[in-house]
Amino acid sequence: MISNACAYALQAMIYLAAQVPNAFVAVDTVAREVHLPPAFLRKVMQKLVQAGLVVAMRGAGGGVCLAIDSKRVSVYDIILAIDGNKRFVQCMLHLKGCSVEKPCPFHAEWTVQRTAIQQQLQALSLHDITQTATIFYLDI
Repeated sequence: MISNACAYALQAMIYLAAQVPNAFVAVDTVAREVHLPPAFLRKVMQKLVQAGLVVAMRGAGGGVCLAIDSKRVSVYDIILAIDGNKRFVQCMLHLKGCSVEKPCPFHAEWTVQRTAIQQQLQALSLHDITQTATIFYLDI
């Protein structure tokens, strides 16, 4: 349902949310701790910075940290920052002509399901998932 980039963003954001607030962590440290490719994570972090979810600081003692309290960042916000809203508006079959006027066979049901998923992701905060997350980045 989400891209690899989005999955990496979620993993990195969970890691950052578990750190001391306003403490910068080097992107390479995040990548190492969460077992992600550093070069790709840097690109993901750029999108999170552009979205205003992460602050980046260059130089000694620099790195990245959350820009917003984890209680105010929804999982939906992170998905939008990386993947955009295409998952919540496009046809399940990727048919360009699918619309209310010309629905595909899945149109009505998918509209209901994707709306429910969107609402659940909007209600789920980064703080919520950080509280229930185990130390997942130590497994592989």
